[in-house]
Amino acid sequence: MFETLDKLMLAGLGAMSMTKEKAEEIFDEYVEKGKAQKDQRSGFVKDLVDRAEKSKKDMEKLISEQIDKALSKQPLATKDDIKRLEAKLDQLLNK
Repeated sequence: MFETLDKLMLAGLGAMSMTKEKAEEIFDEYVEKGKAQKDQRSGFVKDLVDRAEKSKKDMEKLISEQIDKALSKQPLATKDDIKRLEAKLDQLLNK
């Protein structure tokens, strides 16, 4: 499980670090290599930034799910468990 998380985090770091400026740099490199035309810049940059944001959100959701899954397997007290114990303690102390 942790191996998968490591790979996902590394992939997500690239997506999370994508800024408009970085997307523009990537586009400029494409133009220099003849893989894109200058008039396509705004659409390319918006698309790349949008994809990076979606990847970031997907990564956050996946990490959250994996953490929840790992924690659910641990014998940890929940907030409800603690509230129930506090109520019982209060009840016993009031006797």
